[in-house]
Amino acid sequence: MFTDGPFWPSLLWVLPLLLIGAVWLAVAVLVNRGEDVDRPNRMAHLYGYTVCMISLVVGLITLASILGATFDRANPLQSDNPFGASLASFESYEATYRREQAVFERGEVAKKDSLSEAALRTRYEALVRDRIAATSYRTGKSITIGLIFLVLSGVLFVTHWRWVRRLNGAQRAAA
Repeated sequence: MFTDGPFWPSLLWVLPLLLIGAVWLAVAVLVNRGEDVDRPNRMAHLYGYTVCMISLVVGLITLASILGATFDRANPLQSDNPFGASLASFESYEATYRREQAVFERGEVAKKDSLSEAALRTRYEALVRDRIAATSYRTGKSITIGLIFLVLSGVLFVTHWRWVRRLNGAQRAAA
């Protein structure tokens, strides 16, 4: 039925969401319990505060993402790249490149590299330009998406906060 592997790890994401939903529903039922007709509907308050809380969490997570992308964009050669040779400097590139050449491939020693230093430097400069371009694109995309989410979460927070405050004011006026 599931050909991509076991499906139970995906349940680890679903179960906390179901638990949060059940707690939210239980709180909603407990808040709205009672026979007092004059008591205002608290479900609207619970909904408004829930949206405010979720938008605040989304905004904070998005802000962390934007900050990380900004740091990567400021220094693209130091950004996370666990694979391949180091591009922090030519000397570190040369050392890690030579080390990679000594790695065994399928039980046989890799062919001895005969690249001159000038050819190796040309390759390094091409890889640096490629890393800078790739990091610039990736961080630009991440920052743009992050800013959109930050603005949307801010708008949701402000509109729902004002709406809940108006509900509180109407409740006080009715009392």
